[in-house]
Amino acid sequence: MTDPAAHPALDALADRLGDRLVRPGDPRWDAARSPWNLAIDQRPAAVATPNDVDELRELVAAARADGLQVAVQPSGHGASGTLDGTVLVRTSAFDLVDVDIDGRTARIGAGVGMGLALESLAGTGLVAMSGSSGVVNATAFTLGGGHSWFARSFGFGSSSLRAVELLTADGRHRWLRDVDDPELLWAIRGAGGAFGVVTAIEVDLHPAPVLTGGRLVFAGTDAAAVFRATVAAGRTAPDTLALHAGAVRIPDVPQAPAELRGQTFVSVETVELGESEAGRAALDAIRAAGTVVLDTVGPIDAPALASIAEEPTDPSPGFGWSALADLDEEHVTRLVETWESPEGEAVMGLAFRVLGGALAAPPTRPGIAGAVRESHIVSGHAMGLPGREEPSQRAFDALHGALGMAASDRTLGTFLAPGAGYSGAYAESDVARAARVKATVDPESRFRGNRDFT
Repeated sequence: MTDPAAHPALDALADRLGDRLVRPGDPRWDAARSPWNLAIDQRPAAVATPNDVDELRELVAAARADGLQVAVQPSGHGASGTLDGTVLVRTSAFDLVDVDIDGRTARIGAGVGMGLALESLAGTGLVAMSGSSGVVNATAFTLGGGHSWFARSFGFGSSSLRAVELLTADGRHRWLRDVDDPELLWAIRGAGGAFGVVTAIEVDLHPAPVLTGGRLVFAGTDAAAVFRATVAAGRTAPDTLALHAGAVRIPDVPQAPAELRGQTFVSVETVELGESEAGRAALDAIRAAGTVVLDTVGPIDAPALASIAEEPTDPSPGFGWSALADLDEEHVTRLVETWESPEGEAVMGLAFRVLGGALAAPPTRPGIAGAVRESHIVSGHAMGLPGREEPSQRAFDALHGALGMAASDRTLGTFLAPGAGYSGAYAESDVARAARVKATVDPESRFRGNRDFT
């Protein structure tokens, strides 16, 4: 454990920051340092919650004086390592949301969750590039690339990034656009977080006078049929339609709610930018593949985007796997068969999303999160229980093997597993290019992102 007494510059800030600087030995330490994925044991030198840019600048200076790095985790998502020798910064005080309806833009502070950002768009007829969870930080989602409900229409969330408000290691704090530093903005769009502290972002808002969305829930035995139907529907679905399919089985363990243990749920989550005949036909084909036990698809507003998938709202331990793939009906049949076999028993959740559309084209604003050739992203999730990491990894390997040549060796940036570098999501030449940007902007490597440029 790091000795706080070995960091005199942090000591000098303690009186000013008060209980907003937490270090080992403090009763709040474990809660303060915990990431969203509780299976990851972060051990920073301190956790700080600055109130403003001046305090943030002082934190960076203190870290330099004490020989420490700085890492930013607004809500704890994306944690990937131990953070030894690092000051961990939480940005909850940066809570600006400023919507320009006429200009179709929003400025969003680095402490704002996606749910709050969407609430600010209620009644505007506009949407932001939002993901399936309302508790994920809006800035972190955007800087990481961010797969959105509207990715098939507009590309990654980072493609809608217009500008960043950035504090760099030299102490400068300013808004930056492509015209100011195109190479830095290119790297930030998909690998943000390693170049400085982003305190706010400016993003495009997209017209959405009509939104349709919801969830189809099927009988637990319908996974293979529903997955096949979703793959087939995705081939002809309009680019305005998002399709996410998943199956979850609740293990018979004390950590699971007693009333849900041993049950399996199959669902398809969908959002359409509009309400088209082609979109309805795609969903009707999926409905016909199984026994529908719940159907919530209908008109929605922007704030509802955060709750369609009913994702967890509290931190928990977990292990994950994902891969970009080109699925067909045979692949998903093998995938589900493996998941339902003893080989896949350790995996609690199996899911895939239909890609394509704008994701397959070069982004409208250049970024390291570029075009994706594959038509799907497949993922698996296991409960992060003690002693379950190796069985979970064996099950993930079996699922990957079931996909055969359909699976690639890459995933999306925001799907990278803990410990994986950016080369797991992007071309090696692009990762090397981003590393050169890092060396130029942050030559002392003062800032540590969740991922390495490897």
